[in-house]
Amino acid sequence: MSSSSVSSNAAISLDQQLAEFRQRRFLTTPLAGILVWSVLILTGMLLSPKAQVLAVFIGTGSIVYVAMFLSKLTGEKLKFESNKKRNFFDTLFLSTVAMSFLCYALAIPFFLENYRSLPFTVAVLTGLMWLPLSLLIKHWVGIFHAVVRTVLCTLAWIMYPEHSFVLQPVIVVTMYVVSIAALELRWKRMQAEKGLPVGYLEKMAY
Repeated sequence: MSSSSVSSNAAISLDQQLAEFRQRRFLTTPLAGILVWSVLILTGMLLSPKAQVLAVFIGTGSIVYVAMFLSKLTGEKLKFESNKKRNFFDTLFLSTVAMSFLCYALAIPFFLENYRSLPFTVAVLTGLMWLPLSLLIKHWVGIFHAVVRTVLCTLAWIMYPEHSFVLQPVIVVTMYVVSIAALELRWKRMQAEKGLPVGYLEKMAY
C-alpha cells in the first residue's frame, strides 16, 4: 500500500472518529461539575477555612469520578479505555483536562500566600478545558463558558475576595446551568436533523 493510501485511510479514520465525537450529548461531565460546585457553595457557607480548602481540593479533583458514576444514569459512554480502543478526540480532550489540573502548580503558590485565592484560581484554571471543546464540536458554548467564567470570577475576586469560597462556586454553577442548557439545545437539534421524534415542547425550543 502506498504512503498516500495510508494517509488517506488515516484521514478517513480521524474524520469518522471526529464525527462520532461530535454526536455526543456532553451532559455527564457538566452535571458532575454542577453537583460538586454546588456542594462547595455549602461548604463555603458553613465550614471552617481549613475544611473549605480541603473541600475545594477534594471536590474539584473528584469531578471526573462523579461524572463516571453519572454516566451510568445518563447513558453516555464515559470510562477509561486503552489508547487502542479510545477515540482519538477523547484522548485529545483528556489531555486538555490533564493540562488544566497541571495548572494547579500556579494555584498552589497563590493559595499559600492567601488561602482565599484557591477557589478563584481553581475556578478559572479548570474552566480552560471548555475552549478546545468548542473547537472540537464546532459550537460556541465552550468559548462562551470559558471566557465569561474567567471574566466573572476575576471581577468577583477583585471586588469581593473575602467571599471567594461562596461567590466563586456560585459563578461556576451559574455558568454550568447556562452551558448545560445550550448543550441540550444542541443535542435536540441534532436529533431533529436525524429525523428522530421530538416532542412538542422540544420543538418549541427552536
